[in-house]
Amino acid sequence: MKTARARGQAVVETALGVTLVVSLVAFGIYLAEIGYLSLKVQEAAISALWDGTAGKMHIIPLTYSKAENSMATAANRAKGRYEDFNGLSSVNAGGITQVFTRGNNLDVRCDMGEGPGFGASFPLLTLIYRDNDGTVCTAGADLTAVRFPRSFLDRGRRALYTKRQLESSGAFLRVCAAGRAVSGTCRGGYAMLVDDWGLAGPVETPTCLIPSQYMPTLPCPNLPFYAAVRAAYEPEALIIPQSASELAEAVLGMPPPINERQFFMSAPGEETNFMQLPPLAEKSGTGIWPTSPGSLVGITTFPYGLSYLKRRGNGNCFLGKDCD
Repeated sequence: MKTARARGQAVVETALGVTLVVSLVAFGIYLAEIGYLSLKVQEAAISALWDGTAGKMHIIPLTYSKAENSMATAANRAKGRYEDFNGLSSVNAGGITQVFTRGNNLDVRCDMGEGPGFGASFPLLTLIYRDNDGTVCTAGADLTAVRFPRSFLDRGRRALYTKRQLESSGAFLRVCAAGRAVSGTCRGGYAMLVDDWGLAGPVETPTCLIPSQYMPTLPCPNLPFYAAVRAAYEPEALIIPQSASELAEAVLGMPPPINERQFFMSAPGEETNFMQLPPLAEKSGTGIWPTSPGSLVGITTFPYGLSYLKRRGNGNCFLGKDCD
């Protein structure tokens, strides 16, 4: 007698396998989108951190609170650039919708006073150069599952599965640039010291000539730099003995024309070829006062002068190297 052969086994195995493969593919796409959008949130925070360093940080020696405005502005700009989770486009789409994931409510924040501190090494300088304790930038966004098959053959009398494919708790995520959200708030971030106490902007970069410092009303056009240097110098000068002045007075029979405690600051640049002709030079017996390594006068500055000429002769390129 002929035995009946079983048929349809391959079709049944394929049907069962497809249910697993479809789930794996769907979850693969969903998790890949979450990973990609999470990196964009991190990128937004770091972008704000670095962009903020180009802003104004201080007005020497009056205030160092300008950094707070600069970092807040950088955070707002980064939020606008990454609103569509791109950063390279100018489209403010209010979010992005991918195959199974929607990203929106991206927020970037940079707070001052929460980063590493770096104060002045000399106590008296803390009155002039003050530390702002750095900044911390963070970002967060909401990721929601859309068009994702949450229920798949898990209902009815002949259901194959007893669990839902995607629970409601996993369909919404609050992702952060660093760490995890606590009570829906992103607290982790990236810290950086900001403000190198260097001169910045047109107010802090004018030339400071010695002759103008004989005028008490306007000792130097570069008042922020002048005030900071003088405030750092004079507390030290108070404890300097006047031995040199006393010796000169004993020889001359009168007070010397130059007070060793007198403060003069020279800060000229290329516009004066790094040289000055101060009235003070007439009393000291010298004709020219080189004030910067760029000067061509003086043996100690001569190598710097050659480098300066080389740079000028090569299109003002950095260190005299070939221009691109």
